[in-house]
Amino acid sequence: MLSMLTLVACKENEIETFEDESSLFFFRSIYSTNSKDAPQLDSTSYSFFLGGAIQVDTVWLDVLLTGMPSGEARSLLIVQSNAGEPDAAIAGVHYVAFDNSYVASRMVMPANEVVATIPIIMTRTSEMDTKEFRLDLEIMPNEYFVQGIKDRTKYTVKITAKATKPVKWDAPNSYKATFGEWGQEKMRFIIEYVGYNTFDEDLITDYRYYLQLKAREKLAEFEALNGPIYEADGTRVEFPEAN
Repeated sequence: MLSMLTLVACKENEIETFEDESSLFFFRSIYSTNSKDAPQLDSTSYSFFLGGAIQVDTVWLDVLLTGMPSGEARSLLIVQSNAGEPDAAIAGVHYVAFDNSYVASRMVMPANEVVATIPIIMTRTSEMDTKEFRLDLEIMPNEYFVQGIKDRTKYTVKITAKATKPVKWDAPNSYKATFGEWGQEKMRFIIEYVGYNTFDEDLITDYRYYLQLKAREKLAEFEALNGPIYEADGTRVEFPEAN
């Protein structure tokens, strides 16, 4: 009987210990848990090209909790796992270091919450006009959190200032249908003259029609003063007729 009571007590202690343990993982979904960013998968590709003259920008990442929320705020430990590798982003150069007071104050799971939204603050450099830098992130255990789900504790942010084709460009009834084939000079024109740079959104029919009309109108005005625009391979920048 004593052995049975001891076994039950041990099992209860194991359950309590398991329930008390907390770990963290990067949220992954085609939907975001907040309104600050696009869908969060296992990586983000960011280009300062879309922001024009912007020199500093922020990607917000959601980190989720497994286990019970706590009545106190708990700090997170996130590190760069590819430091020193070729084309790795450099803390203090390409992004604001995680021990910066502003960033560190936000590397926290708030009290009574199960989601922490953390900032990755990127800074533009001249090298980014021709290169892409990679920031590999990893959530590490600390005094508050144990090791999390291995395939969910890593996340990559790619940073550049080159023009990159948006992921949704070829989606049905989206940017290709609105503006035609993608090109760097076309992209530059859309941003600078059409005034559109949010390429991670789905386009509704009426807005697509408006953008098509505006793009053709602005291109006609530009060509009347400056002549046609061409891509590096000689392709002329043109927009399809509105439909």
